[in-house]
Amino acid sequence: MGEAAAFGASLRRRRAAAGMSLAELARLVHYSKGHLSKVERGLALPGADLVRLCAGVLGEEPEAERRLAQSLRPAYALPEAGRHFVGRDKETQLVESLILSPVPRDRSRPAVCAITGMAGVGKTALAVRIARGAGDRFPDGCLYIDLHGYSRNMPAVTAADALDRLLRMLGMPAESIPRHVEDRSAVYRGAFAGRRVLVVLDNAVDSRHVRPLLPHEAGCPVLVTSRSSLPALDEAHHVPLGPLSAADASELFGRVAGTAGDTGGDGPAAGVREVVDLCGRLPLAVRIAATRCRPNGARTVEDFAHRLADQRWGLAELDDGERSVVAPFTVSFDALGEAAQRMFALLGLLPGVECEAPVAAVLAGWDLPAAERALDQLADAHLLVRIRPGRFRLHDLLRAFARQIADRTLAPEVRGAVTGRLAGHYIAAADSMGRVLAPHRYRPEVVDGAEPSAVPMPRADGHDEALAWFTAEQDTLAALVHETARLGLDSECWRLAYVLRDFYFLSKRWDAWIAGHRVALEAAHRVADPAAEAVTANNLGLALIETGDLDGAAAHYERAHLLYSRTGDEHGAANSVANHAWVHFYRGEHAAALAELVTALAYYRRAGARRNVGITLRGIGLAELELSRFDDAIGHLESALATLESLGLQLDTAMALNCLGEAYLRSGRTEEGRDRLERAVTVSRLCGSRHEEARARYHLALAAGPAAR
Repeated sequence: MGEAAAFGASLRRRRAAAGMSLAELARLVHYSKGHLSKVERGLALPGADLVRLCAGVLGEEPEAERRLAQSLRPAYALPEAGRHFVGRDKETQLVESLILSPVPRDRSRPAVCAITGMAGVGKTALAVRIARGAGDRFPDGCLYIDLHGYSRNMPAVTAADALDRLLRMLGMPAESIPRHVEDRSAVYRGAFAGRRVLVVLDNAVDSRHVRPLLPHEAGCPVLVTSRSSLPALDEAHHVPLGPLSAADASELFGRVAGTAGDTGGDGPAAGVREVVDLCGRLPLAVRIAATRCRPNGARTVEDFAHRLADQRWGLAELDDGERSVVAPFTVSFDALGEAAQRMFALLGLLPGVECEAPVAAVLAGWDLPAAERALDQLADAHLLVRIRPGRFRLHDLLRAFARQIADRTLAPEVRGAVTGRLAGHYIAAADSMGRVLAPHRYRPEVVDGAEPSAVPMPRADGHDEALAWFTAEQDTLAALVHETARLGLDSECWRLAYVLRDFYFLSKRWDAWIAGHRVALEAAHRVADPAAEAVTANNLGLALIETGDLDGAAAHYERAHLLYSRTGDEHGAANSVANHAWVHFYRGEHAAALAELVTALAYYRRAGARRNVGITLRGIGLAELELSRFDDAIGHLESALATLESLGLQLDTAMALNCLGEAYLRSGRTEEGRDRLERAVTVSRLCGSRHEEARARYHLALAAGPAAR
């Protein structure tokens, strides 16, 4: 074993010359007698610490000690650290706390820290930076090996080959390295006895790839990086790495582009924040973008942002000739099994960025267990992010990549069928949730004709759960309205818009409401369904009037009334009349508003539509309030409140309380007004209406007088 064997023979001679037993030397240098025996016989590699300790006990020329210690220290085989490294302070502190502790948490095993994440997220850069900074803490050096688990140009390094290379780094001559992998692993682990070495295993495929390369010496921690989550590496501390923060991504862009100082002191230069957001704040993508946007480079920041946002060439822009975002994504995708590849492609058809496992099952047309297995495989490969059990998010760049896979592998008729299944599932789910939010609202059977999926539907035991479901799914639902229209799924389009109405009314998302209903109204017209067209026009008018478009609202209410009348829908016709009254109200035509509300009220009372009765009484009270008929107004508003409270309608109750509070204040009955407004705050918070809560607090401030404001 070369110098190591020579050291063993020299150690035995010097110990004998000093008249010292092996046990006595072991006691003085704090190494085991068995290990020292192996060192003396040339069967174990001495560490630098042991060389120094033996020199202190037995005497050795300092220069000879230095030469031998240096020869036994593995060379730092680490890659060069990149010039531009930003952020990751929290992850760095966590990893360092795990691997740099002078006393390992488990004294019998080394600390193993697995840094995992999607391709291009900066796992290797973090590991190398930490390892280089920790050099002084490991007197016997650092071993680094790239296992090439995700290389397109070369196969992954086998355990046998990796052990061969690592043993050579540790100083073992090639002719002494055992042939069989099990023997190599045993010798490799024995070589760490008494040493303090940091081992870095970069780009591992999975846990099996790593396990033969783990030392057993407590003072030899291991850093592993992988795109796999390494679920079977139970002994490891797992540190998942996500995208950079917006500020760190902008700083990285500026450093690489050479524009780090061009901020004017007010944050990143114009367009940079947009570019890094379009890059998903993925370090690899940000570096490529910055390279292409250097001064006098191929693109200006503004032009690059425009091209990134365009689905026709967005991902293609993230290629600087030497690096590409698509290349590592492709390697990760190609490593998947058939089912996971199919699921990933189908997720490219999902209009939103998040989904629950049942939604994925609907996309694929599979049962729930099969979908869950595929999703877990994608999450373990870091092609999906698991937000919580059963819910997943697709990174923006991976979503664009999935869309490319879908376009390449799924026929148009398949994409249409998938979107149709998805729409049917969401129509049924949102209709169910809407009935929890507004249980007494009149509903035409719009879900007739939609085919709910066979997978379990989401359930809500109460108002809060239904609101939480809509909040989580709102972006997907809104996008799905437009996607179904684009694919000509007109029946699904207008139904989706309809079942969003309860949530939109509560959340006041006027822009999404209006945009979706405009598309849905055209879809309802194309399917020649006057009932669908009527209800969509009526709901669109509700949003338009709230945004101040009185003429637009009036036109849609009048259109809805005509269609309702033609189809014989008395309830719908009454709704359009009651809604049109608010056009008069906001135009200051309060008497005309009152007349239309009284007309609608007569129908609702005949039909026994108690919720509509309560809502209309509330409107009548407000019209009377504007006509200075204070007693009549308060009487109708109190009646409205009693009706709505008895039905358990929290949002409508909050609105009635606010109206009553304002009425009492305007009539000079301040204490009663404050009482109703304070109750409105409480009920608004119960139903999750920030709008009604703000309205109540505003009028409470007015009631408190100028001093409170």
